[in-house]
Amino acid sequence: MKTDQFQPQTYRLLGGPGSPYSLKMRALLRYRRLPHLWIVPSGYLGSEGELKLAGKGMIPVLQYPDGSYHADSTPLIFELEKRHPGYRSVLPDDPAASFLSHLIEDMADELLVEAMFDMRWGAEFDRTFCATRQLQGWLGVIARPKLDALVAKFTSRQTSKREAMSTTEEGYQLLASFYIATLTVLESMLERTAYLFGGRPSLADFGLYAQLCQCALDPSASTIMRSCAPRTFQWTQSLDDASGVDGDWVPQSTWDPSVREMLALAGRFYLPLLRAHHHAVESRTESFEVVIDDLVWRGQAESYKHKCLVWLQREWAALAPEDKAKVQPMLQETGCLDYLTIVLTGNKPVPDMSPR
Repeated sequence: MKTDQFQPQTYRLLGGPGSPYSLKMRALLRYRRLPHLWIVPSGYLGSEGELKLAGKGMIPVLQYPDGSYHADSTPLIFELEKRHPGYRSVLPDDPAASFLSHLIEDMADELLVEAMFDMRWGAEFDRTFCATRQLQGWLGVIARPKLDALVAKFTSRQTSKREAMSTTEEGYQLLASFYIATLTVLESMLERTAYLFGGRPSLADFGLYAQLCQCALDPSASTIMRSCAPRTFQWTQSLDDASGVDGDWVPQSTWDPSVREMLALAGRFYLPLLRAHHHAVESRTESFEVVIDDLVWRGQAESYKHKCLVWLQREWAALAPEDKAKVQPMLQETGCLDYLTIVLTGNKPVPDMSPR
């Protein structure tokens, strides 16, 4: 690292062009006007470089002005709210709306990412394009034979990860349905508000943007978006840098229709899947099975998704009764409430959410 380029009170964001969470953090830092440098570090595919020094094993990595490294986008965003309180916050002022924003962001982080990943690594044309453009972004100038070899290695690793998401074709059908349903909600939203909770982007908007900005580039996902959600396509381009946006949160009566539709997707697709992961982890089993829309999804249990459900349940439980009352009927009607209030088991302790 060239320390003469690292100014006091400047964050350094280490990430990559194909990483949705990297671009999520970059867009958020831009919107919040927090001084930062965007760094695509060397050594992503190797054993050297600053990412190894950071020791996080994931991207993006945010280096604080004090020189320390931190990772995991959602906890980082909450931590930035504490570090810079009241300054272009992405958390709605209403605690109930803020909770809903987190729930939708969590759905984007944990399920919309799988829809993106499925389309990115499913068909051969997508695999070739996406691997090549991502590695070019990471590696820069490189001889074609060496690039081709790395593309083949990277593609093999990513397709193996895709196969672990679902062992049934029905699981991939569900992901395709969820992707189109998400686009439909956003197209409808843009008839009423610029973002889910009004004229300024929330945590939920940045979560959705993270995956959709990649879908807008990837061949198959982009074809779908361009054909059925052209306004959403432009929405992703605009949210990439919203540093000039100065909007307001709006009343619940205004944001209710769009948020309600997003919550319906959470109750239909996401929370049943999250509970299946949670149950598998608590039961110490490696796989899970869940039926959604009469389709069977089998996959490998993920401990992070187990944590996500616990964190959402804790956040809901911590809301004041008067705040719960504002949105409880909506959560009940959309099929979300039981997943947030019924704690299945507690065999595997979960720490409080914080950056890694």
